[in-house]
Amino acid sequence: MNRLLRCCIPVVCAGLVPVLAAPAQTTPAPAESHVQSAVAEPQNAPGFKNLKVLPDTISRDDLRKLMRQFSGDLGVECEFCHAAADPVTRRADRASDANPVKETARYMIQMTDDINTKYLAQIKDRHDTNPVTCGTCHRGEKHPSVFIPPPRQERNRPPGAPPSAVPPGSAPPVAMPPA
Repeated sequence: MNRLLRCCIPVVCAGLVPVLAAPAQTTPAPAESHVQSAVAEPQNAPGFKNLKVLPDTISRDDLRKLMRQFSGDLGVECEFCHAAADPVTRRADRASDANPVKETARYMIQMTDDINTKYLAQIKDRHDTNPVTCGTCHRGEKHPSVFIPPPRQERNRPPGAPPSAVPPGSAPPVAMPPA
């Protein structure tokens, strides 16, 4: 009998959970429905605090997608730009300006927007239509590496000859001295 009870009780409880949970979800008490609608409204409406560069009308999904793109482009976590979570409540205050890197991030966002709208938009017959993003320079690094171009190779220069000050072909031919 003891073994039968140990097997049946979990099965009965598992069967009752969906049955008991369904009425609670479909018929909320009047006070609960008011609380639920008050909670659901801010989630649907943007209402973000402290957006200075991004549009106030951005949706939550678009903002999350954009922040994940920034995170991937720089290879960092959210706390790189945002203030760290409160150690007591463990809740992050994304609107806080306590982290000075956030102001730099705003400047960089504005810079890429200016590059895309003011400068690249003016180039006619542009072959590459991809916009400039954080990843264009950062390539997954917190601080983008400095590009150092490879040394220039001069054409048809014999080994050991000093580099010429004037590129070949731009100066008139020099007459050979009489021998």
